This record gives sequence, C-alpha cells and structure tokens, in this order.
Amino acid sequence: MERILLYIISGETRASWNRAIELSKSLSATLYALFIVDKDLVKTVADMRKLDEIDTAIKVEEEGWKYLYYLEDMAVNEGVRTALFVEEGDSIDILRKFVKDKEIELLIVGHRSGQGREGRREERIIQQLIEYVQCPILIDKEGGK
Repeated sequence: MERILLYIISGETRASWNRAIELSKSLSATLYALFIVDKDLVKTVADMRKLDEIDTAIKVEEEGWKYLYYLEDMAVNEGVRTALFVEEGDSIDILRKFVKDKEIELLIVGHRSGQGREGRREERIIQQLIEYVQCPILIDKEGGK
C-alpha cells in the first residue's frame, strides 16, 4: 500500500490523525490529507450566524489549513511523507474524484458520535462514503465507543 488518504472532517477527530500516521509509517505509504470546504455547510453556517458566505468560506478554509499544517508537523516528526489538499464543493463528489485521480488505496475518516445537526451531518457523510467511494474505508471511532 502506497497511498493513504485521511479525510479531515473537523479538528475533533484527531485520534484518527494518529491512526493514519501510524499506518502510513508502518506501510511506508504517503499520507494524503484532505480538508473540504463544503459549500452547503458554508451556506448553512453563514445563514445561521447571519454572516457573509464568502467570509464564512474563507474562515472555514483557513481552519482547514491549520488542521493540515498541524497534521503535517505530526507526520514529519514520525518520518511520514505527506501531501496536503484543500478543496471546495460537495464532499462526496470531491472524495470520489480524489480517490480515483490519486489512486488512493485506503481512506481513513474519524468519526465521533455527535448530537444535533453536526452529528447528523457526519453520519450522512459516513454513509455516503461507504456507498459511493471506491476504495477500502477505515472509520476510526473517536473515543472507542
């Protein structure tokens, strides 16, 4: 296995980041890390908070880069090669294309049981990943529960 993708949904799934680094190191694989600025989520957040959509998208993207750079520091300290990406659009469409184009052999995604809108969103994304993404998927449950 040469290419592992870590899909970063949020900073609250950091345990999966450690798992991705461990696996990449043990397999001598390149760790691809992807953060997606989901247009629907940006619109929802902007509407709820009565903010401008463009400003909200910029803030979400900046947060994504912070997560990616933090992950990169962790990976480099373990001797793992990384490739970082931020994309904008529909999460599932982007993941399907990314997995195909980069010939990803394993997708890792962290999952935490959540309440409310965010919890339902993560559940929906996980279900869609299982249904539509054409590679093995490791769902790393945060907290082991």
